[in-house]
Amino acid sequence: MTVNVIALVTINEENPVALAKYLEATTPLLAEAKAKIVNRFQVSEAVVGKRPAQTMIVVEYPDRHAVDMVFESDVYKAIRPVRDIAFLDYQVSIVVNDPLEQQPEGQTAVD
Repeated sequence: MTVNVIALVTINEENPVALAKYLEATTPLLAEAKAKIVNRFQVSEAVVGKRPAQTMIVVEYPDRHAVDMVFESDVYKAIRPVRDIAFLDYQVSIVVNDPLEQQPEGQTAVD
């Protein structure tokens, strides 16, 4: 079952080299995990509270194992210090899908 991951990020515009290094390291990781960016949104304002970040990115992974493969890899662990320079804000969350999608075929959430 696919897993959607939401990244809320604000790029550090003052250090484009760090962003380039981060993307250079993570793009092959996403490809290896068969993950793909399915949507990208600019966050213009918050209706309630503070704006969480400048951009929201939705990444689809084939399963939870693929998510862990990326974020727990040695390559990702090594690039974290660069990530912390490349982004002013960086939050990643897994989105829980519709409970009906998670049921075995032929069953519903109320069975």
